[in-house]
Amino acid sequence: SLTLQNTGSVARDHLASERTFLAYVRTSLAFASAGVALVQLFRVSISNSGTDGSPNSGKSVVPYARPLGAALIAFGMAVLAMGTIRYFAVQRALPQGLFPAARLSVLLHGVTLAALVGIVFGILLAV
Repeated sequence: SLTLQNTGSVARDHLASERTFLAYVRTSLAFASAGVALVQLFRVSISNSGTDGSPNSGKSVVPYARPLGAALIAFGMAVLAMGTIRYFAVQRALPQGLFPAARLSVLLHGVTLAALVGIVFGILLAV
């Protein structure tokens, strides 16, 4: 991986690293919450679908709700794991005057998120 020279204030960089880790935690919680909300949303929409006279409305989405919710929760856990690994890698490198640049993890997060959004959008369009 790419490692850059760090010539700035080490204390400031440690604090910035902690803020970045907290952003990873916040992002992972958002994905996990979205996974739970997705499952609950489809559960509520199914329980209410019989009240408007159309008992089959929304039932074709039910088989996808739990796998998509689980995928979002798993992605949230992966974001947390990668953030933790990145935090300790940066904490180890800063006292040596180095800074490891994150390129692969950013690409991996972006591709996975794009795939999940594409799958959800495709399912919603198909139903």
